[in-house]
Amino acid sequence: MNESLDSRQLEAFVTLSKTGSYTEAAKHLYVTHSAISHSMKALESQIGCRLFSKLRKKTILTEAGEALLHHARRALEEMRQARITVAELNKWGSRRLRLVVDPALGSAILTPALLKFYREFPKFLIHVEMNSCDPASLLENNRADLVLGEKPADNDDLMFISLLADRFHFVVNSTHPLAACQTVTRAELAKQPCLLLRGSGHGRKRLDDFLLQRGVGLSQIGEIESVGVIKEMVTQFPIMSILPGWAVATELRNQTLVALQHGRKPFEQTWGLIHSQTRSLNHAEATFLKYCRQQVAELI
Repeated sequence: MNESLDSRQLEAFVTLSKTGSYTEAAKHLYVTHSAISHSMKALESQIGCRLFSKLRKKTILTEAGEALLHHARRALEEMRQARITVAELNKWGSRRLRLVVDPALGSAILTPALLKFYREFPKFLIHVEMNSCDPASLLENNRADLVLGEKPADNDDLMFISLLADRFHFVVNSTHPLAACQTVTRAELAKQPCLLLRGSGHGRKRLDDFLLQRGVGLSQIGEIESVGVIKEMVTQFPIMSILPGWAVATELRNQTLVALQHGRKPFEQTWGLIHSQTRSLNHAEATFLKYCRQQVAELI
């Protein structure tokens, strides 16, 4: 009785209990009468008791058969659901999407892309973590399927798909004393209280190297992960920030923020989708990438 029961025997057993006829059960399963008979004899032998008896010309369940029927139906339904689940996984590649997203990209790219994705995949389990950590460690530790963020340092284990490249601006509000200046010196930049956008270690190192090479020192007053919060702070107070062009395009157009002119060569950054080099994107992930690209096209 420790042996696993054969699913085909269970299916024949359930069908025979429903039809009450070996002939009808055989027709329903597209097998012969003898196949059903042999299958039931083998099942009874394995179980160790009779499962059916005769009442006039009808085959009916014994008490043991009735006890088995409940479990057999449940087992067959579980196997049916398992086949459906595996078939869906085979079709889509997964039924979940785990994203780690640079907070700077949250409202700009993630939200619109995720809304479109969910309309197409409403049954997917979606997990989003807002985090600017190193993407290599996130993927290596299986904390994410995809990372949406800054271009990482060269890593043979990572695949980077570029979505957006843009320059950064030194920005202040329109009433700031430097807003009317045609050009701003390094000394003037160094005096301004500066609120920075928190990014990955690699992205921040690139910015620090850029500023060092140009001899620009900053009077940093803090770091915030939210672009929206930084923009509001800069709008309300006489402070400066360094933000990507796509993040401040609207504010620069309506002149609530002003970009300071400080040199010929600006700092540039690239953002995109990062995944493990060891695998290709499945259908759902490729669809999410498509919606990210659509949003970037609207953004710029």
